Amino acid sequence: MRFKDQVVIVTGGGSGMGLAASLLFASEGAIVAVNDIKQETAARAVEAIEAAGGKAFAIAGDVSSREVAQASVRETVRRCGHVDILLNNAGIATIQPAEEYTEWDRIMGVDLDAPFHWAQAAAAQSMIARKRGAIVNISSLAGMVAYPGDVGYIAAKAGVLGLTRSLAIEWAKHNIRVNCICPGFTDTQIIKDMEAIDPNRFAERRRRVPMGRAARPEEIAKAMAFLASDDASYITGSILNVDGGQIALSSGWSPA
Repeated sequence: MRFKDQVVIVTGGGSGMGLAASLLFASEGAIVAVNDIKQETAARAVEAIEAAGGKAFAIAGDVSSREVAQASVRETVRRCGHVDILLNNAGIATIQPAEEYTEWDRIMGVDLDAPFHWAQAAAAQSMIARKRGAIVNISSLAGMVAYPGDVGYIAAKAGVLGLTRSLAIEWAKHNIRVNCICPGFTDTQIIKDMEAIDPNRFAERRRRVPMGRAARPEEIAKAMAFLASDDASYITGSILNVDGGQIALSSGWSPA
């Protein structure tokens, strides 16, 4: 029960890695505020948490809206009195060649602007005054290395690394820890949607994961829980790869 009576906000908490995190934190005693752009998706996550004996409520809305971020944190503070942990998990991706790319603004809004707006809101409305808080941003291996076909996602996720380090050094004086996870190839709905568009896109990538498989969302959630917990009390500004060895493998080689 590492998070007993702590208040956790999870953006994109209704599906994929976010849902896995919402369920995990609730199972360890947290009160979870579940954000999702769809009210029904957030509500289903809350129902699943409550069915398992946990505590949760929905704060549905477009994660990329600064107004939604401010209002959602305000509602969480109204209900619970404070915010202990923020998981900036929501993310989207697409497949388009750079010369035809049309999704830049939307990708940036969800994948880079949102983590800043939600972190700013949580810090200003609760964490700074209480001199306590943990923020975990979700970037991607795409923030560290590039691949063809999604220039906006790659640029945004690289920006999340800089955002993490910047907030970590600014807010260390307030005892707010800010860290980042870079998941590797993970079986989420985003991957399934992209595979539906291009069935061959990830066939080679799956084969090249040194551990021989994609991550499960629950495995990424466990890394979030570690960085958010007191077990990581002296860790801030860190980037943690959770990738089955993908970054460690030279691109000129295939797994043995």
